[in-house]
Amino acid sequence: MTILSGRRLASSRPLPAAGLLLLLLANPAAAADFQLDNLKLDFGKFVVSIPTLDVKGTPLDRDSFRALLLSGTSATPAGGVAGAIAGTSQAVQPGENAIARLGKLTASEISAPTLVMEQTFGPQKQVTTYRNIKFSDIREGRIGRGESSDGTIKVEGAATGPMNGEIKRTSFEVLDLMQIARIFGEKAKSDETPPLQPIIGKMELDGYVLDLGEQGKITAGKASMRDFKARVASEPMGELLTRIAVLSDESEKASRDLNSKEDPAISEARDRKLMLAMAEVFEAVDYGSGEIRDIVMALKTPPKPGAKAEAVDMRFSRIAFGEDAPEKSGVAIEGLQFEGSGAKGVIGLIGYSGFSLEGVIREVKAVANSTVDIKTLDFRRFIPKLGTVKMSGVQMSVPQDGKRGRPAGPPIQVGLGNFELKAGEQLNGIPTDMTLSLDKITFPIVESADNPAAKDLLAMGYRNIDLSAKLALAWQEASKEFAIRTLSLGGAGMARLDATGTLGNIGKEVFTGDLALAQVALLGATAKNVELKLQNLGLAEKLVENEAKKSKRKVEDVRREYGMMASLGLAAILGPSDGAKALANAVARFVAKPGTLTVKATAKTPAGLGLADVIALGEPTEIFDKIDVDATAE
Repeated sequence: MTILSGRRLASSRPLPAAGLLLLLLANPAAAADFQLDNLKLDFGKFVVSIPTLDVKGTPLDRDSFRALLLSGTSATPAGGVAGAIAGTSQAVQPGENAIARLGKLTASEISAPTLVMEQTFGPQKQVTTYRNIKFSDIREGRIGRGESSDGTIKVEGAATGPMNGEIKRTSFEVLDLMQIARIFGEKAKSDETPPLQPIIGKMELDGYVLDLGEQGKITAGKASMRDFKARVASEPMGELLTRIAVLSDESEKASRDLNSKEDPAISEARDRKLMLAMAEVFEAVDYGSGEIRDIVMALKTPPKPGAKAEAVDMRFSRIAFGEDAPEKSGVAIEGLQFEGSGAKGVIGLIGYSGFSLEGVIREVKAVANSTVDIKTLDFRRFIPKLGTVKMSGVQMSVPQDGKRGRPAGPPIQVGLGNFELKAGEQLNGIPTDMTLSLDKITFPIVESADNPAAKDLLAMGYRNIDLSAKLALAWQEASKEFAIRTLSLGGAGMARLDATGTLGNIGKEVFTGDLALAQVALLGATAKNVELKLQNLGLAEKLVENEAKKSKRKVEDVRREYGMMASLGLAAILGPSDGAKALANAVARFVAKPGTLTVKATAKTPAGLGLADVIALGEPTEIFDKIDVDATAE
């Protein structure tokens, strides 16, 4: 308790005895230091055991602190009058639950040589042991800082077999034990959704090793996480995780049993329960931001009947999520390397941002709680918000199988420079605004008897193909127009084709879940305009040269023949209209001197050219009566 100094007391007016007693009672008890043995915090599916615990700077006495931690134990306050007052406000009351007890946990420091956490989820039991524990700044069930020098992990009862692991140094800032107890022990009211609450402010792990027995081994370097949040779900989290573990094991065993005669109704009911439990857990957790570095996975795939298990090695330089990802959201996997079954490769980056499963979770919960036949569902309802997906720096080596007694050829080298899919403004799960780009798709040309095109490409000097493509689409509901902003395909040293266009009379019925209605709506679409641009990047010359070699003629003779065929042949096919002549002349000039061919076609009516207009044509050449054509060759 706080004692007045002698000098101050001497200068004060004398207090009545009752007033002096009240003054003494009003001051808090002195902070205590003591040791406790054989402690256990039991939250049902989550149990913490501490053989020896050193406590410093707590307002509670030894017995009250022990009662605070032990389930079903009440305490009698000790320490005289001041202790009685402390007991009134701090000590455990009979019948208090774990959450109420944790709210009274206050100390300047708590340390222990070992701390054991046991988590039970159905048949699975995970035991995590931390060594050299030190917690500091503990106030009302929240730990300000904590650390552990090292530890171990042991998992039993999993369908995949037992697991053992080692944990390196771990530290954290701001751990809310009360919120954890609420999440694992309470359930939300049926008419409310509690807000997400911070669980961990920050956590750092120097690394871990996980031994999966016959299935392999996983190691990881430094990891960090911050702003981890969770909320009380419709059921206690422990019960949800137990249900997921039990149902997952049942599904795993059923899938492995080739002679299983399980009633489909039972399987569907299990799937519904599993879907609902997973949706509840996903919806109740926000992982915040963080990263894991230097992950190494040396695994063995489950063997097929009569075959040996195959080794698969994978390495990740970094896995980041949230604010630690390059796009400041989503997930990014960097520096992936893999090798197995004779194949190997690297992927520089796999990432996504703007992705959301919120709508999917809502639909999953609705279906899981209904009796609707899953087979009749429109699965577009379960398409998530796609956002942006990226992949870059891909290089793979794929082995070739030997054929007809011949030895296998050298591995095929396949590559991808960049891939990006950006989707937005989804309607019934389908993006109405989308951009897809592929850059530097590379692969070798492999000669084979059933692929004569490969033989010609090799004869023209192409040993590898290097392709790039881009597609950009957008739908406008107000104008009912669908714009092909970009459609591009090109090969390095070969050619490049670019196209743009506009389709009209595209209403939202096209995106409906009713396939028949969508097909009818598409039949009413019209073509308003289109522009094509073909650039020769060397393929035209090589085609002519290759044909000259095969026919044993001069290159100029072959080029002249192709130009004449284009000029006279197209003119005869397309007809005598001005548009047809312009197109035939431009193509003939392009063949004679390959450069860039540009063709623009626009419907003469503002509504565009529809399918009915095309069907009504008596002759194909009559199409030029309905469109304006502009063609040039440079």
